[in-house]
Amino acid sequence: MNLLDVSNISLSFADKNLFSDLSFTIGPKDRLAVLGINGSGKSTLLAVLAEREKVDSGLIRRQKNLTLSLLLQRPQLGDETVSGAVGEKWEGRAAMDRLGLASLSDKKISSLSGGEQKRAALAAILHDQNADLLLLDEPTNHLDIEGIEYLETVMTNFAGAVVFVSHDRHLINRVATKTLEIATDGCYMTEGGYQEHLAAKADRTEKAERDESTRLILARKELAWLQRGARARRRKPKSRIAIAHRTLEVEEKKDFRKSSLALNEFQQQRLGRKVVDLELVSMSAGGNPLFEDVNLSLSSNDRLGVVGPNGSGKSTLLSLIAGVRTPEKGMVTYGSTVRIGYFDQMGEILDRDLTVEEVIAGPGARLDYKQASLLRRFWFEPATYRAQIRTLSGGEQRRLQLLEVLAAEPNVLLLDEPTNDLDIDTLRALEDWLDTFDGALVAVTHDRVFLERVVDHVVAVGTDGFRELGAGEAVWEQARSKPKITPRTKKDRAASLNSSGRSMPTLRHEIKELEVDLDRLGGERDVLIARLAQKELSHEARLETSTRLAEALEQLMLLEDKWLAISEEIEGRG
Repeated sequence: MNLLDVSNISLSFADKNLFSDLSFTIGPKDRLAVLGINGSGKSTLLAVLAEREKVDSGLIRRQKNLTLSLLLQRPQLGDETVSGAVGEKWEGRAAMDRLGLASLSDKKISSLSGGEQKRAALAAILHDQNADLLLLDEPTNHLDIEGIEYLETVMTNFAGAVVFVSHDRHLINRVATKTLEIATDGCYMTEGGYQEHLAAKADRTEKAERDESTRLILARKELAWLQRGARARRRKPKSRIAIAHRTLEVEEKKDFRKSSLALNEFQQQRLGRKVVDLELVSMSAGGNPLFEDVNLSLSSNDRLGVVGPNGSGKSTLLSLIAGVRTPEKGMVTYGSTVRIGYFDQMGEILDRDLTVEEVIAGPGARLDYKQASLLRRFWFEPATYRAQIRTLSGGEQRRLQLLEVLAAEPNVLLLDEPTNDLDIDTLRALEDWLDTFDGALVAVTHDRVFLERVVDHVVAVGTDGFRELGAGEAVWEQARSKPKITPRTKKDRAASLNSSGRSMPTLRHEIKELEVDLDRLGGERDVLIARLAQKELSHEARLETSTRLAEALEQLMLLEDKWLAISEEIEGRG
C-alpha cells in the first residue's frame, strides 16, 4: 500500500504557477529525489506533503496513521540546547557525532550558525525511527565528507520512504529510486537516479525539437498551398492564411532558462605572477587552535579545493585570503593586480532588506536597460526585481549573490560551499564557466561532482594541519585517512602504510575474518530492515528492531573502515 497518493494537485502563489495537475505516489521503500530550478516550488511541495501548505486543487491521500519528519531548508528549532533538540537516545548521540555536533551538545540552538542549526535539525530527524516518511530539503548543505557519507547510509537503509530535495548529483544517483523534476513546462517522473533522469530529459528535448520541426514544416506547406490558390479565390482563404501566419509566428512560452546563464558577460583583468601568499599563518576559535604555521602560495592558474571536518577552519581560511579577517600570527600578502571576489557560505554580503533592483543598481536607484537585461539572463524574472532579498528562495539569493560577486570582475575567486542551495542548472553553468575562468580559484566544497569537475588540487584542513590530497575521485577516500602528508610516490606510500608491524599473512587473515563479519552483519541488517517493513509489528517490537538496526549499521561502518585501512596497507606493500 502506498504511503501517499498525490492526484492532480495544483498550486499558484500570486501570479506564479508552481505546479499543475501533478500526480505521483510514494511507496513504502521509495527514495524520491525532487529536482527543479530555484523558485520552482520544490520546498513548497515538501510543505504540501507535510500538510503545512494547502493546494489550490487536487487531492492527497495518506496512509492511515502515517507519521513523517520534515527537514526545512532553514529550520527553526526554538531555544533549547542541541542535545535537547536531538534527544538523549543512542541514535541521536550517534547522529550528533557523525554530523560534527558532539562539541556543541550543551549550546543553545539560537547561538549556533545557520549551518550548525541545519545539522542539528538533520540529526534530530535522521534518528527518528518511528517515522514512516522522511521529507528532507537540501540535507547535504553544510555537511562535511563524513556527514554526507553518514547521511547517504541512513537514507539508503531507512526502513520507510524518503522524499528529498537536493543539488548533490552524486547523492541522487546513488540513493534515488526515482526522480521528479518540476519544470516550467510541466512535471516529469523518471524511474532511477540522476543518470536515468538526464537520459530521460535528453530524450524529451530531442522529441520536442522533432515535434516543433514537424509542426513548422506542415504550417509552411499549408501556407504555401493557400498562397498559390489565393488569386482565384482571394476572399475565401484569408482567415486560413492569417491562421497559418500566426502558427508560424507563435511565441514560445517565456522561459528565462532557455538561454544560458550569462556568466560569459564577466571578464577578468590580467593577473600578475604574484597572487596571494600566506606565511606562517595561525588562527584559533574559542581558545582552540584551528591551524598553525600554515604556508600557502597561490599562483595565477591555481584551481585549489579545500575540504575538512566542520569547524576545522575552512571558512576562516577563505576569509583570511579574502582579507575579511587578519591572522593571529603570520602575514598575508597580495600581488598588485589582485581583485578578489568572495562568495561567502551564508550570503552575509547581501543585505536582506534591499530589493533585487537595489542590489544591482544601488539603493534608491532604478535599473538601466543593461542591468535589467543582465538580470533576465541571470534567470531573474521582472516580477522579482522589486522583491526584498529575504522573500527570495535560498537558491535565488545565492544566484543573486553570485551575480554581485562576478559583476566586480574578480581575477581571484573564493567560493565557500558554492553548491549550497544552487539548483543543478546553475551548478552546471557555473562549472562550465569555471573551465574558462582566467584567474585563480579557491573553493571550499564537499560536493563530489564539483570537486572532480572543477578542482585540480585538493588540501584537507584538520587538527593535524594541512594535508595534500591530490585530485579526482580518490580525494573523497583520501580525505578520510589519517596520515598528515600523502606520499607522492608508490615507494613512499608503501613505506608509510607499512607502519602496523604486522606480517602479510596476518593482514590477509584479518581481512578474511572481516569479510566474514561484514557478510554476517549485512545479512542481519537486511533481516532487520525487512522486519521493520511489517505493518503488524508492535510499537515495542519496532523500537527494539530499530535500535538493533542502528547498532548493526554503526558496526558495519566501523568494520568497513577497518577493511579499507588493511586493504590499503596490503596494496601499499605490493
